[in-house]
Amino acid sequence: GCLHRVIDPRTRINTHIYMASPLTSADDEALIEEILARLTLREKLGQMMQPDWRTFRSAPKLSEAGAAVLPAWAGSAVKRALNAPLTDEQCDRSVGRHCLGSVLGGGGACPTPNEPLAWQAQAAAMQRAALRASSGLPLLVCNDSVHGQANLRDATLFPHHIGQGCMRDEGLVEELGALAARESAACGINWIFSPCAAVALDLRWGRTYESFSEDPALCGRLSAAEVRGIQRCGLPMAACAKHWVADGGTALGTGKFDMGGIGKAVKSFGLDQGNADCDDAELRATHVAPYLPALAEGVLTVMVSYSSLNGVKCHASRALVTGLLKEELGFRGVVVSDYNAVQQCGGSYSAAVCKVVNAGVDIVMTAGGLFGDLTWRRQLEELEAAVGRGDVPAERVDDAVRRVLRVKVACGLLRRAAASTPAGGDAAAAASRCPLFDAAVPPMGDAACVGCEAHRAAARRAVAKSCVLLVNEGGILPLPAGEGGRPAAELLVTGIAADSLGRQCGGWSLEWQGCEGNAFTTGTTIADAIRAVQPGARLVSGRAAGRQAPSAGAASRPVAVVVTGEAPYAEGFGDVEELRLPPADVRAAVALADAGWAVVLLLVTGRPLLLPPPLLSRVAAVLVAWLPGTEGDGVADVLFGRAPATGRLSFSWPHAMDQAAAAARLKGPLFPFGHGLQTRAVG
Repeated sequence: GCLHRVIDPRTRINTHIYMASPLTSADDEALIEEILARLTLREKLGQMMQPDWRTFRSAPKLSEAGAAVLPAWAGSAVKRALNAPLTDEQCDRSVGRHCLGSVLGGGGACPTPNEPLAWQAQAAAMQRAALRASSGLPLLVCNDSVHGQANLRDATLFPHHIGQGCMRDEGLVEELGALAARESAACGINWIFSPCAAVALDLRWGRTYESFSEDPALCGRLSAAEVRGIQRCGLPMAACAKHWVADGGTALGTGKFDMGGIGKAVKSFGLDQGNADCDDAELRATHVAPYLPALAEGVLTVMVSYSSLNGVKCHASRALVTGLLKEELGFRGVVVSDYNAVQQCGGSYSAAVCKVVNAGVDIVMTAGGLFGDLTWRRQLEELEAAVGRGDVPAERVDDAVRRVLRVKVACGLLRRAAASTPAGGDAAAAASRCPLFDAAVPPMGDAACVGCEAHRAAARRAVAKSCVLLVNEGGILPLPAGEGGRPAAELLVTGIAADSLGRQCGGWSLEWQGCEGNAFTTGTTIADAIRAVQPGARLVSGRAAGRQAPSAGAASRPVAVVVTGEAPYAEGFGDVEELRLPPADVRAAVALADAGWAVVLLLVTGRPLLLPPPLLSRVAAVLVAWLPGTEGDGVADVLFGRAPATGRLSFSWPHAMDQAAAAARLKGPLFPFGHGLQTRAVG
């Protein structure tokens, strides 16, 4: 069986009661077949390649930035060169000449300046090049909008999925999906790489915060809700369920995270891109189950996992991609590789791409020469040569391109052109002269919606609903707000995450690995949100925090809010050996409690972290804000009772490191799955 057994059988989903949505009508399918029949082999292969659009420029390689994942990368000359505005000539030379079907910008990719109108101009230039190409097909423009349009400065960034799982509110998850889609569409994006349907079974995994829950049923319901929001936002938009499959079930020590020129994280305790050891029953019950509601909802695309199942790379597994996903479950949309994942599946690129495409992957997502020497143009040549040798059957190419066209039709990018027949004219002759489909730059969203008041208000509501109250001794929360700006009690705010948008937002926020500080985007830190309610609150940082004594003779017990948690990270860089709070903040919280403060421990984190007994025994309250995004006011709303505490844990909370794996938490976690103390709104 699987190494991890975590879910009561009563909560498991029967894979046989779900079938994927057909996605398109018979008329749509007829149009798809007519277009497919007109395409040459090179035009078809262009639809199967998805390069990073930063490679379209004559710019330095990403690896020439040195340590590209460090904060210094954000302001580097190499990044500025890679994100310089794209010209029509560059778009024609890449998108147009090679009839590309889709493009992406990886984490941190953005045009200059990083604002919606510049994004729209770039997307329009690429779309025009696609329409001028011999195939004339519109382009899928992709982005990792996993908690909002996270590559765009001043966008609304919502709580990461782990927090959304605690809301237990499918309607609000759907709303957040729609808002993320609208702010993405305002940038010319029409394909979002979300939701993540992974069931994270080990809290040490660096992608735990991308998972809604350790419970497959909850993951499934919320993934489907996000798909509804994204694909029904009113503009052409495709969602993407990822990462197929069992990426959250990899075994400790099997992780082989390797992103080539931009970093490796091969650790003895690694989990990311590792191997899941599962039998078929557990695979279906725990890891396939969350995809089923999304497939039934009509999700248009699925991304394959870097990881392996029983020693076989998921990208190279025909049984998983074609046999299970496409044939048994009836998925008729696009299966896309992860970024540069093909290269992990063979000794040579030629061998690897044959394995992956023959397994059933329809689109190859690639850095394409952004780092290393393997350009996407050479990858296209290798794929064309493989087809010529018969190593990749022509029928497999047609199936892949048919699926790409199906997604473009289903999300509204491709429509049959209306035939125009003059009165008394020859209808057949008119039809032969008429184009098959309308060729126009796809509509884009309203730039004014980005970071607008309504979107930020929705994010603020989500932040409040996602907060989970673990401990509330004596009902200390909600805190009294006081009157006339005067605090009802002396209030101190401290901790490494108190005044940090970077820590609130986490990974996948303007940069792949996230950012530190507050200058990278617009938002409200938790400290500023608290001071908006109580202007007299004192913000103390550094070593001085633990030495603060409460004022003598206060009428009520003074309160210290210690805001602590994790630094930003993404993927394998977030794999950890221990689930530790920052030691300095732990010492400060203990010292403050011993000095007479009522300590409210506020956790900003992408996963449950250990609460040492000397700390837990001293604090008056523990409130988990997860990774709330840009709207810290939602946290203050719960602290001061403007909104009730209603969140419930989507992951059980460990006592100690020997409970990092979900199976170990079945026997007496510190706080069980679903735990969450409730408060009422006041005033």
